[in-house]
This record gives sequence, structure tokens and C-alpha cells, in this order.
Amino acid sequence: MNTNLKAYKQAAMMKTDYRSQEANLFKRVTFGLIEGKANPDGIGLVRAASDNRLLWQTVVNLLRDDQNRLPAPLRAQIISIGQTVIREIDENATGKLDVDFLIDINTQMIEGLAAQSEAPPMAAGPQSERRGA
Repeated sequence: MNTNLKAYKQAAMMKTDYRSQEANLFKRVTFGLIEGKANPDGIGLVRAASDNRLLWQTVVNLLRDDQNRLPAPLRAQIISIGQTVIREIDENATGKLDVDFLIDINTQMIEGLAAQSEAPPMAAGPQSERRGA
């Protein structure tokens, strides 16, 4: 089974909110990138880049869904970031992949998801009920 699918199933079974689950997925993929960067000659970096690409493609697809409750401008911004990440991986997976860029983007997503999860329920508003990215 694909590593991301396993991670998604594990996260879905956890009794946490969706933002925490999404943050956990980003953490797992980012950890793979960090490990792959430490051993760039191994298959780990290729696998981690592939997992990162699949994660971002899933996020982009979820954000394109008209039923997604995030505000349209935020959805557009995250889609743009996701497309940039996917392009970086597609164009450089077999060459000079900018792993630090991928780690930085994922870390920002983790921080953003964590900040929203820690917000008081009233401040989070209707977004706290949304599903998916």
C-alpha cells in the first residue's frame, strides 16, 4: 500500500480534528524529505519527493472542489503554492531538487494548520467544521 494512503488511513483513525490530521500528514512527508536530504544518494529522497507530490496533488484537488469551505482567495493561494511544489518536483526529481524549498513550504503549512487548530473555537468560526484541505 502506498505510504501516503497508509498515513492517511492512520490519521483518519485518530481522534483528532481534521487540521491536526492534515498537519500530521505534512509532518510525516516533511520528515521523509529531511531524511532523504540527509542521504541524497538513496532511494529515500525520491520516495519522499513522490510522497510530497502526491500529498500536494491531493490538497490541490480538494481545494478545487466547489464544496470546500475555505475562502476562495485562500484556496487560490494554496493551490498556487501546491502547483509550484508539484512543478519543482516534476522538473527536478531526477536532477537538482530544491529539498530545502519543499521542506520550508511544508513547514509553513504545518505551522498554519497548527495555528488554526490552537485558535479558540469562536475565532476559528465555520472553518473549524470544514473537511479536507
